[in-house]
Amino acid sequence: MAGRVFAAAVLGMLVLAGCTSNPVAPVEQPTGTVAPAPSATATSPAGEPSPTPTGPTTVPVTQTCDELLPAQALFDFNPNYALDPDYAPEPDSIPALMVSYEGAACGWINLSSGDTIEVAVAHLGTGDIEKVQNELVLTTPSVPTYGGVDYFEYADGVGTATVFKDDFWIVLSSVEFFEPGDAVTLVDAVKTALG
Repeated sequence: MAGRVFAAAVLGMLVLAGCTSNPVAPVEQPTGTVAPAPSATATSPAGEPSPTPTGPTTVPVTQTCDELLPAQALFDFNPNYALDPDYAPEPDSIPALMVSYEGAACGWINLSSGDTIEVAVAHLGTGDIEKVQNELVLTTPSVPTYGGVDYFEYADGVGTATVFKDDFWIVLSSVEFFEPGDAVTLVDAVKTALG
């Protein structure tokens, strides 16, 4: 639930309609539905064209799932995990939001227990990364575990690490992550894959 609240907050700051840089932002209605984007012909009271709101600056994440989390790193963490070919991020989740920002989201499944590991990465402009970080300061406990000012939350039986490397926003979630240190080897592998 906390992840959805954070997703809504980030979406409120970084509204994005489509998967291109600086798209037109939808306007949120009180009912929770999204209204059509404002018309380019809208005018201000002075009769001049109104500026068109824009979403975050995005850079496509080009790494594949196998590159983001190499097989050896996953094997070292737990040899029972394999890439889940049926994985798709849950609608309205942080990984789905990150995919909408030209990011990547991948899932791995434990072949014995059915537990999953989810990794999502988005590459945003510096100002947009700062907005995400500022929202996290208000909603999620910070931890020094991953080498910077990063965040970890354990809620509803799932641990979620939110990490930043340069202008990359990285999120890893799993029932295997009870505390920040549980995700550290996988976080390191993803950060290394991003260069």
